[in-house]
Amino acid sequence: MLADPPDTGASAERDQQALELRLKGRAFSTIAAELGMDRSSDANLAFNRALRRQPVVARDEIRAGENRRLDRLAVAVRANGSLAEEEAAKRLHAIELLRARLMAD
Repeated sequence: MLADPPDTGASAERDQQALELRLKGRAFSTIAAELGMDRSSDANLAFNRALRRQPVVARDEIRAGENRRLDRLAVAVRANGSLAEEEAAKRLHAIELLRARLMAD
C-alpha cells in the first residue's frame, strides 16, 4: 500500500469529515462526491487516516462497526446467486482489501 500524503490542517479536516460521514452510514462513493474527491478509494483512505488519529477506544469501536459492515457485505455477495463466480471472487477480494486497510496501523 502506498504511503499517505503529508498531513496538512486542511487534509486532516477533510479526513475527519470523511470519518464523520462514514459514521452516519454514507457509502465511500457518496463521501467522495460530497467532499470533491475523485474516487471512492480516496474517501476510504481519508476515512482510514482520520480513524488512525482517533483515541484507541474510539478507533476500536469504529473498526468493530466497519468489520460488521464488511461481514454483512461479504454474506450478501456469497448469497447473490446471480453473480458469476469470478465476479463474486473479485468482490470478496475487494472486501478483504478494505478490511486490511481498516485494520492497518
